[in-house]
Amino acid sequence: MASRAQERLSAGAGLAAVLVVGLSVLLYGVPVGDSAAAVALWWVGFAVYVLTFAADSEIFGLRTPWPDAVTVAVLTVSGLTLWLLAPHLGWTALLFVVTTAAAAYVLVPRVVGALVVLQTVAVAVGGAMAGLTTDNVVFATLAYLAFQVFAALVVVGTRREAEARAALAVAHADLRAATALLATSSRNDERVRIARDLHDVVGHQLTALALELEVAAHRATGDGAEHVARARGIAKDLLADVRATVGELRDAPAGLEPTLRGIVEHVPGLAVELEVDERRPLDDAATIAVVRCVQEIVTNTVRHAGAAHLQVAVVSDDDGLRLRAHDDGVGVRAVEPGNGLTGMAERFEELGGELSLDSVPGRGFTVRARVPAR
Repeated sequence: MASRAQERLSAGAGLAAVLVVGLSVLLYGVPVGDSAAAVALWWVGFAVYVLTFAADSEIFGLRTPWPDAVTVAVLTVSGLTLWLLAPHLGWTALLFVVTTAAAAYVLVPRVVGALVVLQTVAVAVGGAMAGLTTDNVVFATLAYLAFQVFAALVVVGTRREAEARAALAVAHADLRAATALLATSSRNDERVRIARDLHDVVGHQLTALALELEVAAHRATGDGAEHVARARGIAKDLLADVRATVGELRDAPAGLEPTLRGIVEHVPGLAVELEVDERRPLDDAATIAVVRCVQEIVTNTVRHAGAAHLQVAVVSDDDGLRLRAHDDGVGVRAVEPGNGLTGMAERFEELGGELSLDSVPGRGFTVRARVPAR
């Protein structure tokens, strides 16, 4: 998917080309005889074309409530109507190039190819209706055929490049998620190893030292007995400190924010705003659910949303866990969960929580998750 900036630039260029056609007709008139109805019909068709193209483009950040194929159909019908009403206006055929480019963004190549053939035939028919010579009809037909093919190839090439960038960004996000989880796991393993070594080595040696000092305390006399008793107290205090440290090392959480930060930072083409309020540490199951959920949100946003920004907020307190993620992408008319979103919902349901999804065309996609305190 092309970036939104690229789409806006392309849509702006297309709209400018369409308005040039209208400007030329405004200056020179519509040569459709003396029929006021035909002139009015031409301008109505032109208005339909302009409004449809502008509404479905990224220029104004709007999204039409109907499928993209309907938009292309409206552009095609209105463009053919304008051309066949006034084929003497050579500039009107420029709309075919704009329609082809718009179709190449959203339709499969074979449908775009059929559209190019239809509009090319219309160019030839219109040229004949305008009374052009055979040479001029052939030249105009081949010229607009070449323009349409060129526009389609440029758009398809741009789409493939954008899809490759999106795939790379998804792989990058997946790799960072795996790296963050591995780093967290490694820190946990290292913390447990240090705790075990403290308990097995230092703890045992301090225990042995305390026992030796206990024996020495019974045998020492005079001033030596006082020093031995003091040393025995210090050894016991040290042993208590070591045991407390071992317990803290085993129970201390790794921290959710560093792990999530490793996932959301430096995602190509996407700026992610992360807020983590971890007033109550999460257990391992909840941590993994949140991390995997954020990973899936990031990859889905890169792959499907066409968004420039993503906001992720995670709160863990006495009321439980709450997660909210919202992007500024194109949104969808109806949310149809795939394997990734279904897996996210299952993870939270296993923890006794729930996942909700919400989207509006042109207003992005929102994910909310909640797990009550246990």
